[in-house]
Amino acid sequence: MSSKPVIVFVPGAWHVPETFHLVIDELEAAGYETKGVQLASVGSPEPLRDFQPDVDAIQQVMRPFIEQQEKDVLLVVHSYGGIVGNEAVKGLDKASRERQGKKGGVSHIYFCCAFALPEGVSLMDALNQTPLPWFQINDAEDLVSPATPIETFYNDVDSPERYVAMLKPHSYRAFFSKVTDPGWKYVPSTYLLCERDEAIPPHAQRGMVEGAQKAGAEMKVETMDASHSPFMSMPGEMARSIRRAAGEAV
Repeated sequence: MSSKPVIVFVPGAWHVPETFHLVIDELEAAGYETKGVQLASVGSPEPLRDFQPDVDAIQQVMRPFIEQQEKDVLLVVHSYGGIVGNEAVKGLDKASRERQGKKGGVSHIYFCCAFALPEGVSLMDALNQTPLPWFQINDAEDLVSPATPIETFYNDVDSPERYVAMLKPHSYRAFFSKVTDPGWKYVPSTYLLCERDEAIPPHAQRGMVEGAQKAGAEMKVETMDASHSPFMSMPGEMARSIRRAAGEAV
């Protein structure tokens, strides 16, 4: 096997990259370099109008590894992070860089119960323009918070209160930005389907996988009996799954 890819983590809405610390510890112990992305839409002092600042934030983390160090990147995306993470792959994928005679690039995308949407579709399109029952939207309709984070995100997590305390308001308008160029169309991927997910129900996860595969995606599926946050409740299992996605036999 070639040298290990750098693993870049893109959190979901409301979440900071520190929420991945347990699975990051496992991966770093196995010899991987990791980096988390702080999304611009999470806790922004000024609510964003669209998701582009999130896309830019992800690219700013990936570019030094890819363009300066010529390393491969395995991109781990969680929930909403799947939308902006796949959008950020454009021009940085390994195959297109190889065609230009360049080394390094995004070699694999790892969806952790994340949105895998086709071009022309926004998160709100996927929700039929209907805010979820647990969305708490402010009067200006530019910030959204989760009303029931423990039940929705952490229903199998021990002592979830500390993670609830880390959540920040999310820029609501980012949910209306439409995907233009999803990386899963041309980068091999793995989808971790979480059977106890209350945020993105398993049937919705399966539907996105089937849609992507029908569109020609090279997308493998792994399944875990976990909530929306397997990186907290089953970090060892998720780390092994990511290592398999990186090409290891574990």
